[in-house]
Amino acid sequence: MAKVDFKMPEDFLLKLSRLGERTDDIIEKVLESGGEVVEAKVRSNLSASVGRGTKEKNRSTGELLRSLGLSPAKQDRNGNF
Repeated sequence: MAKVDFKMPEDFLLKLSRLGERTDDIIEKVLESGGEVVEAKVRSNLSASVGRGTKEKNRSTGELLRSLGLSPAKQDRNGNF
């Protein structure tokens, strides 16, 4: 069986270890950034599918699309985001 060994630069490992102290701040930023990506994709998919392939004329008001949004990241009582 093959064996792989990774050597990481010391300065990179030091930077990673310092990030561990700021995990809560980083998690909020990551979740917000990821939420923006997901929201954009949901909006795109919704716009592409609403009113398509229906038997009746499209009567979309755009209210569903306007109701989409991004809420801030919150922690539960166990500290999970």
